[in-house]
Amino acid sequence: MEPQTVDYLVIGAGPAGLQLGYFLDRAGRNYLILEAGNAPGSFVQTFPRHRRMISINKPHTGHDGPELTLRWDWNSLLSDDPELRFTRYTGRYFPDADDYLRYLNDFATTHALKIRYDTRVVEVARPRIDGDGPGGFVLTDASGRRYRARRVIAATGFTSPYIPPIPGIETAERYVDVPIDPEGFTDQRVLLIGKGSSAFETADRLTERAAVIRIAGPSSIRFAWRTHFIGHLRAVNARFLDTYQLKTQNSVLDCTIKRIERRADGRYLVAVDYLRR
Repeated sequence: MEPQTVDYLVIGAGPAGLQLGYFLDRAGRNYLILEAGNAPGSFVQTFPRHRRMISINKPHTGHDGPELTLRWDWNSLLSDDPELRFTRYTGRYFPDADDYLRYLNDFATTHALKIRYDTRVVEVARPRIDGDGPGGFVLTDASGRRYRARRVIAATGFTSPYIPPIPGIETAERYVDVPIDPEGFTDQRVLLIGKGSSAFETADRLTERAAVIRIAGPSSIRFAWRTHFIGHLRAVNARFLDTYQLKTQNSVLDCTIKRIERRADGRYLVAVDYLRR
């Protein structure tokens, strides 16, 4: 079976893939977007786990100019349709991720973007050009279908979580699949490894139910208001620090995790090496 041939093939129908698809479509290019999930934004279907985004959404700016208002609209994709602004979907300053999923689906549907869902790319190859051969790229999906393209753009974002090389780390729960209902953590002692947004987001969610929460890692906390990088810890997820400073049993530890041992009763024994004594 001959591979389907396009000029541009985009892997991933998240915000970046949809935006690129929009401009390729408007320019009359021959393109196709391949998406592993069953809808746009499959990453947002899972993350953030507790569903509150940290990209701001500000419908009320006191300005009318569309380009100026985009300075405080961190979620909308660019298009010629003024109705397709995320600020029309919710007024929450830190929006819910499910509202963003609705927006991405509407963006793809309204512009009739060429997307093939449930198509996971498993191989990208670049055959050697012989004589006047077509060259370019050949992609294969999980079902064995092949696609040929002159240009391939990977718009997949983060594809796998970082797992630190700690002995016993495989016994710990991961952010990607830990239960998000805080009831299951009632009266428990919880250790969160890492000092990024996901750790503090989880700690904030569990504060009302867990007995003790400790956030541990060897590096200092990077605050967004100091580094001016929006991916570092934002104030919206930093409320946990209030519980630490006011000595309500919670704490932030500067330490290296040496090993993790899960005992027969389900509890953990974690060995640490403190960086400051």
